[in-house]
Amino acid sequence: MPKRSKEDTLITINTILDEATNQLLNVGYDDMSYTTLSKATGISRTGISHHFPKKTDFTQALKGRFLQMFMSHLNISATEKEFVQSWESALLDQEFASICHLIIHQVTNDSASEFASSIIEQIKNIAFELFNESGKKSVEWLLGMTMASIALSTATEKAA
Repeated sequence: MPKRSKEDTLITINTILDEATNQLLNVGYDDMSYTTLSKATGISRTGISHHFPKKTDFTQALKGRFLQMFMSHLNISATEKEFVQSWESALLDQEFASICHLIIHQVTNDSASEFASSIIEQIKNIAFELFNESGKKSVEWLLGMTMASIALSTATEKAA
């Protein structure tokens, strides 16, 4: 069998990462698997695991994408108050809420916590650059509020 070109390999990797993004946002980290990715992409489980040997490799490869998606929901060209309001409003958006849920879920998962801590640090650094120490403190408050909101919605879903 001839060796695959670098271009074909990149197409395969991007196909896997696109579907991993979709599944992480829509079914969550725990329910995404090599089997679900294989069924959705048509790429064998072995082919997927060749590029991503551990499940945490997906979140590591997608850190930049998730940070960009997260930040796209926030008003960073305004005042700190408007930034905070944009975060609070964004929690009503399914994509933003799913990213928050993924980050918070990963904080509690030892093997994947580097993903979450890296994204959280980058968000804090952006807020610090924009609004100084006050912005960093606002992000810490917003993260706590977001965690509480997600915990409440999760408890409500389980009770229903």
